Amino acid sequence: MNINWKLKSAMFGFIDFLNAPYILYFLQKYATRRSKVNFKSIDESWVLHKKYVSTLTEPRLFEFGAGKNLAQNLYLSTECNEQIVIDLNPMADLGQINESALQISEIDSDFIYAPIHSFGDLKKHYRIKYIAPLDASSTGFEDNYIDCCVSTHTLEHIPKIGIIKIFKELKRVIKSDGIVCAKMDYSDHYSHTDPSIGSLNFLAFSEQEWEKYNHLSHYQNRLRHYDFVRIFEQLGFDIEVNEPYFDERVKPLYISDCFEKNNPTLYATSAYIVLRAS
Repeated sequence: MNINWKLKSAMFGFIDFLNAPYILYFLQKYATRRSKVNFKSIDESWVLHKKYVSTLTEPRLFEFGAGKNLAQNLYLSTECNEQIVIDLNPMADLGQINESALQISEIDSDFIYAPIHSFGDLKKHYRIKYIAPLDASSTGFEDNYIDCCVSTHTLEHIPKIGIIKIFKELKRVIKSDGIVCAKMDYSDHYSHTDPSIGSLNFLAFSEQEWEKYNHLSHYQNRLRHYDFVRIFEQLGFDIEVNEPYFDERVKPLYISDCFEKNNPTLYATSAYIVLRAS
């Protein structure tokens, strides 16, 4: 579905005004169908996560911002002894989770499908414990409780101060030899449904200008790759994999002065990072 980005912004502003996120969930499920489970292959981010998670022995995995269908967690279940997946607000949909499990079983021969009719089934068959609401910056877990953490297309939706708080908590709860695997999407998410703008269109706006287009129901922090690297290093993580991805075709004509124009990673459209909790 193509929709002008400013019109879409106005729609998200209206949802914020009504304080009615359920309207967004309804539209995604029944109108735009963006929440429909339908994949023909395994997402490359999941494959990367599995590559690094598989280096650990029967790990306890943690994910925040798990979302509706938990497809990534189902795929990773063959490598984990236990998964604890959380959302700030309850989002998991048992129907979508069941459909995800069925579709993964048709793609991945190592994955054995078992019907999921309850969250008890999810834990019984796939060793996934879903908790919501729970704030990732204050989990209540014991120190050194987690072996690894994965994150896919979540960090770009969290304010910078929230990211710092979450990774301070991760530093506490992840074991000394544990890892964090993260895939970030640095693109302007309005461009996903408006082909008339480039993937980095939002870099043209100052902080003040961007505020009127940035809404709680569709929040984008606009942090660049260099911002994330600095946050992780300042918190004491060792960066073992640092792979920003670029698409020179989407470089905007104008960049706001609030960004570091001479930093080569400014134009990264996504990245994959693996951190070691030293």
